[in-house]
Amino acid sequence: MEASELISCYEKGIERSMNEDLLIEILARLPLKSLSRFKCVSKSWYRLISDKYLQQKLPLISTGVFFRSESDQFKEPRYAYTADDGVIEDSQLDFFPFHEKSTIVDGCNGLLLYYRPAPVTFYVVNTTTKKWVSLPRPQKITQLSILAFDPYSSPDFNVLCFTAWRAQGADLEIYSSETGKWDQHEIQFGIETDAISATMHYFNNVLYILAYPNLVVAVNLAKISCNLIKLPEPMNRDGRVGHSQGHLHYAYIDENKLKIWMLKDAKRSEWALKHETSVRHFIGTREIKPNILAFHPEKELVYIWVPWKMVSYNLRERRSEGVWKFDKERGKAYLIQIWLFPCSSFLTKCLA
Repeated sequence: MEASELISCYEKGIERSMNEDLLIEILARLPLKSLSRFKCVSKSWYRLISDKYLQQKLPLISTGVFFRSESDQFKEPRYAYTADDGVIEDSQLDFFPFHEKSTIVDGCNGLLLYYRPAPVTFYVVNTTTKKWVSLPRPQKITQLSILAFDPYSSPDFNVLCFTAWRAQGADLEIYSSETGKWDQHEIQFGIETDAISATMHYFNNVLYILAYPNLVVAVNLAKISCNLIKLPEPMNRDGRVGHSQGHLHYAYIDENKLKIWMLKDAKRSEWALKHETSVRHFIGTREIKPNILAFHPEKELVYIWVPWKMVSYNLRERRSEGVWKFDKERGKAYLIQIWLFPCSSFLTKCLA
């Protein structure tokens, strides 16, 4: 190859690299729905959108909101997305043919778990790719169903069905999308089952469950074993556990004071009080009781429910960053559950 040809190839490589850098900056500002569609434009676009570098630049893309309204028009629970402009947009789930015959029972990092009573069927739905899959029927009747999906590590997911409660444990069936099978297990909590609450959080193959009077039960799904972590204070019935910046956090709001602890050492149940601040300034009247909804996985942000709106609160600057109001059309809506999910190549690959 001549020197001139080598220089020409080098210059074209630089130009292509600069164009890709510019394209990445543009793509990083797009909503997840658009990114999913643009992967079909060309092989180079597919490669860029699937690249880990782009995934790291992307912010938290969306918040899935599952709520019920008292208005006459909307009697069934609804699933919607929060947009950056403070608008709550109803999600179009027409692509899933069993939407009206099934019920959303859980969600995790961009996936929804549906349950259909007759015939008994579980469905996992990816609202980003508009793909869905039906699961084989579990052997036993489920009493509680949990969806477990980590979009940072794998496109595979698990469905946990608690089929019977024991004095200090439970019978459990776990479906793996990797194997396509249900496996039966017995699990021991290490405490009375009556102490277990309904507040749960999944992260990195561990299901964290708040329990009375002052515990977190950490269920390791790989080992099918439990560890107990003591809370820094007696459990608040409106308390919430979640992960932010790689650490487990526990938070609640009592008398309009927000308290957040970060777990430093699970084996020693060592917590550090990270934030303690009043949230009265954006709540208003004392009759309104706010609740913690979720933690932002990467930023110093928490999501708080203040009827009839959802607020993202910046802990460092002690101010609200985003407010999503439920409009009059929905009446006095009350929140059932929300799910935060980041953009991830594994999310767009799951059920693809």
